[in-house]
Formats: sequence, structure tokens, C-alpha cells
Amino acid sequence: MVYPVEALSIAGLVLSPCVSGAAYFGLHHRTRRRAMLPVSPRCLTDALTGLPNRQAFSEWMEKNLSTRQQPIGRKALLMIDLDRFKEINDDRGHSVGDEILRVLGRRLRHCMDEKKGEFIAHAGGDKFFACCSFSSQRGVMDFLARMRRVLARPVRLQGGSVAVGANFGVAFWVDGAPGRDALLTRAELAMNCARSSDQQDVCYYDPAMDQALRHRLNIVDELRHAIARNQLSLCYQAQKQISDKTIVGFEALLRWEHPMLGAISPVVFIPVAEETGLIQEIGEWVLRTACHAASQWEQPYRISVNVSAEQFHHHDLPGLVREVLETTGLAASRLELELTETAIFTDMARARAILYELKDMGVSIAVDDYGTGHSSLGLIRDIVFDRIKLDKLFVQNALSNETDRAIIRAVIFLGHSLQASVLAEGVETEEQFAFLAAEGCDEIQGFLLSRPLPLDQLVATGKVRLLAA
Repeated sequence: MVYPVEALSIAGLVLSPCVSGAAYFGLHHRTRRRAMLPVSPRCLTDALTGLPNRQAFSEWMEKNLSTRQQPIGRKALLMIDLDRFKEINDDRGHSVGDEILRVLGRRLRHCMDEKKGEFIAHAGGDKFFACCSFSSQRGVMDFLARMRRVLARPVRLQGGSVAVGANFGVAFWVDGAPGRDALLTRAELAMNCARSSDQQDVCYYDPAMDQALRHRLNIVDELRHAIARNQLSLCYQAQKQISDKTIVGFEALLRWEHPMLGAISPVVFIPVAEETGLIQEIGEWVLRTACHAASQWEQPYRISVNVSAEQFHHHDLPGLVREVLETTGLAASRLELELTETAIFTDMARARAILYELKDMGVSIAVDDYGTGHSSLGLIRDIVFDRIKLDKLFVQNALSNETDRAIIRAVIFLGHSLQASVLAEGVETEEQFAFLAAEGCDEIQGFLLSRPLPLDQLVATGKVRLLAA
């Protein structure tokens, strides 16, 4: 469930983590003064792409973006982030990713005109820097157009070709302002804005981005203390059997009520928690709190807890689950962990081992938002799930979109063929309920039957009864 939040909160989400560009790329002024020793050209060249590396870029910035220059001039800095590169690495392997970087590096070297003051460097991973001098906006546009053409062309590989594409953030340095560190930060802010946009792959720095960044940093700082200050809470949304609408379980949903900022949507703070590593502490709190609450219920309902990709791959999840179950006394058969396809596909071999260890304990596993990830059939083939959760987007469009209806029918058939139950999320109308019932869906969850409720209201409404003290 997503609640309305302040516009700046959404802006904070749109701008993914914006660590200072200067700090991120090791360009702080205190590190610029190195021993005056000859530097081998090889030390300034990235071995993979053949382009100047980060050290070379730092030295270029020192030389070309200095107020000591006469005349000072005007320059544009482009920060470039390859699109879909992580997905390509995950799906096709790092050797393919390296080959793509080699090809793109060669193309970028050939399209650069050093006589015009152009400079391109590989910042590492899937990021590049490109700089150009300009006398008019047209010069920047032409330079940008060349970069876009080079990176948009598919890369031919053995067995086919791969289209990569890129996102561009543009910031301007005019008459010595802003400083070099601020210029890097502005370019990174603009690039992250482009990366988060569905409509454009190029964004120019705007001062409003600074305000959104400050808001996001404030969210990070406040989130660090949210557990200790008892600002986090859980709501529980009923999951019901479609045949008779009886409750079979509840999903635990995290909420954050800040005394000054009000209710902050999970859409805003969960990505922040994942990016900063706070999701480990928060995720453990959610698991422990939900299991403790469920252990106090008289009815043996299952409790479903979401596990993020960061939790799944950077924590001893089976060990944590085992300890929480022992501490709270909750039966393992009553705990269900919900994982997205994306979380599992990050490292399939490790994911398979973790999931089988959890299932050996008796914990059930659900794949959440099914159909919105990638390689879904391969996932279902390799890992046996206890439950498949149909994404609410399919449910909400089912009555008006034949394709979504076909997907729902296929998922229900697939789930039943594999002895997995199918739960539809986001059911809000009687018409949606009737369609799902007619198609043989097993369980539903949504506002039609129940909104998420805090534990005290859950008890007050009679949905659960507590064990006698």
C-alpha cells in the first residue's frame, strides 16, 4: 500500500543515491597534490577500454578547470551511465560485459576530437565522463548527439548483438564556476535524474535537484534513528481464500511515521534503506516483530514477510530466520518469506542454496510481483515455490486488457501444474474478484477484503484473537 507523500519525498526517490561526485571519484583537493614523479602513460589509461582512467580525468580537471587559466572559457561535463549493463552482466556473464566495454571504449576514442578540447574517460564500471569546450549551446548539443549515437548502436557479439544505450547528465562550467567538486556533483545529480526517468535519457542540471538531494540526505539521517526512536511500525493485510473468503494469513507491511515529516511512503524510504545498507537492520526488525506478533495469535495464520534483494544476498538469512523462530517460538510452517524475481536472479546458484536451506527448515517461499521480472519460466523451473503472487498491475487491468487476462490464466495454470497456490494482489472490486474466482485463483489480497491494519486494530476488529496471557 502506497500513501501520498510530499512532492520532495518523491523527488528524493527519483534521485538515486547521490554521494558527492568528488568523494565518489576520489577527486578531493587534499588528494590532488601527489609526489612530483613521472607518471607512466599506462598508469593513466584504463586497460579495458583504452580510454583515460579516473586518475587521468582528475589531472585533466586540475589542468583545464582552473580559475588560473586565461581566458577561463566554458565547458560542459557529461556523466554517462550505461543502460541495462548490470542486467547484461547478470544474464550473459562478465566476459560479455567486458567485451561490450572494450567495443564502446574504442568507439568513444574514435569519435573524440581532442583539437576541439574534447576529453572522454572511463570512470569505472558502467560509467564514463565526457567533456567539451563550447561557445554556444549548439556545440554541446552536437557533442551530446555524437555520444548518444555511439552508445546507442548495438554491439555485435558472437551469437548476436546487444543494444546497450545510456543515460546522460549534463552540467556546465562557465567563467570558473561552479568549483570542480560541485560540477561533478551536479553532473551526477542530472545523470541520476535521467536514469530514473521513463521519458528522457538526457537531463541537464537544475538547482531544484540540490533541494531534492538535501531532502534525501535528511531522510537517510532520520532513517538511521527510526528504529531506536520507535518510529517504525507494522500493519497487517489479510490474505483470504477465494472459495469462502476465510483468512489464511497476513502480510506484514512496514510503515514509518516521522514526528515532523509525517507518514513517509515505503516507496521513498525502502530504496534509501537498500542503498545505504540500513535495510539489514530494518529487515531484521521487521522479521522479528512480525514473527513475535504472529506467535501471540490464537489462530495459526501464516505471516508473510518481504525480503529485499540486499537482505537476501548480503546477510546470513537462514541463520537469522532460524534464530528468530527459536526466539519467538513461531512454528516455521507459519512463516512465509516473499522474494522478487529480481532478488533471486542476481545470483541464481547462491539463491537456490539459500532457498533450499529455508525450505528444509519448514519455511514457505513465495515469489512476489510475479511476471514483472525477467526469465520467469526459468525461475519457476529451477526453484519450487509454495506460492506465486500475481502482481496487482495485471489484476487491475484484467477487465479491460485481454493480454493481462491471458497472463493471469497462464500463471494460474502454471502454479497449479507445479502444486503451488496462486495469490492475486491488489483486488479492489467485486468484478475483479469474480473474474479471479472463475479462473481458479486460490487466494486474494487487497482493499476489497481488507486494508492494512496495525496490530491493535487487527485485534479490535476480531480478525485475530490473542492467546491468553
